[in-house]
Amino acid sequence: MRLEDFLKAIKEDLGLESLSEADRVVRAVVGALKAFLPEEKERIIADALPEKLSAGFESVEPLPEDIIERVELYMEEGEPVPEKPGYPTITQG
Repeated sequence: MRLEDFLKAIKEDLGLESLSEADRVVRAVVGALKAFLPEEKERIIADALPEKLSAGFESVEPLPEDIIERVELYMEEGEPVPEKPGYPTITQG
């Protein structure tokens, strides 16, 4: 799978306006995952992806710890994380 095809699929599935927006979504998700994954698990994922997707995966930095801590704080306090209406989410499938 080519990177452009992957981003087009994300764009269409989420009803996004552009490939750039799809790229930002993917980078946010990958960054969040990398914040929690040990390096050896990151390597397993990168190795399992097609070359172009693997390069993209490896280029994303993990989200900073302070962002993760803020999200965890919101969850602990029961404050809902704002979600865009019309987009499926993990908490509101």
